[in-house]
Amino acid sequence: MFFFLRAFFLCLVCLLFVSSASAQILNVEKVRVERDSSNYFTGKLGVNLNLFNRAVGKEGATDHFLGLTGNGNIGYVSEHNTYLLLASYNYVRLKGETQVETGYVHGRVTFKRKDRLSYETYGQAQYDYNRGLELRMLAGAGIRYAVVQKENIKFHLGTGVMYEFERWHHLEEERYINKHIPKLSNYASIRLPLNPFLELNTIHYYQVGYDQPAEMARHRFSGDVSIVMKINSRFQLTTNFSHTYENRPIVPIPNYLYSLTNGIQVSF
Repeated sequence: MFFFLRAFFLCLVCLLFVSSASAQILNVEKVRVERDSSNYFTGKLGVNLNLFNRAVGKEGATDHFLGLTGNGNIGYVSEHNTYLLLASYNYVRLKGETQVETGYVHGRVTFKRKDRLSYETYGQAQYDYNRGLELRMLAGAGIRYAVVQKENIKFHLGTGVMYEFERWHHLEEERYINKHIPKLSNYASIRLPLNPFLELNTIHYYQVGYDQPAEMARHRFSGDVSIVMKINSRFQLTTNFSHTYENRPIVPIPNYLYSLTNGIQVSF
């Protein structure tokens, strides 16, 4: 099952790549569309590839490093609603072994997109094999309120409920743990054009739910900060910082995780 899930992620990222060429601790805000027109498709693609070898030891032996990060999104904007599909894949191989492999697919619909108070529904599938997350699937719905909606700044708050299923692999004890937890999900987002060529996007989530079998509340705080520099109407340079904190991880992993990436993306 997980082999097919991995293949699905790769195929979806490739599909988004083809769409873009012919025309992700997940920042939905930076892919939202602000045009006044409607009934059109839009999308973006970003790919980073690192490949090098490095000498080790005294015998001239080398270690090979391979890193691949791909992310893309495609959306359709109707007169009243917005439909978004996002995908991301991250792979790192070192010393002949996979060190990192993560991916997610996220779908979201925003109803009454032009109103100050709009409604959202979404679903997501995700995995992170090296942390032990075999599969996370969630679905939810909520409301989105435009606190400030001006040309030079957009500030939104959102709240809603979701249901989350997780399957974790306890690497030390070689056993699997399944969790079904309903959660309250809240977020705050800011979209800030700094000048005609530079834009800042940030979104932070706070999610909490009660784990009935373990008799404890589980809190998750995650955030994403993205800076986009426009080269022209098609190409942009991106810097992205994402981080996640969980107060009680289901398996023994660090409470706090972060990543910082730089890359290039193409828009249509």
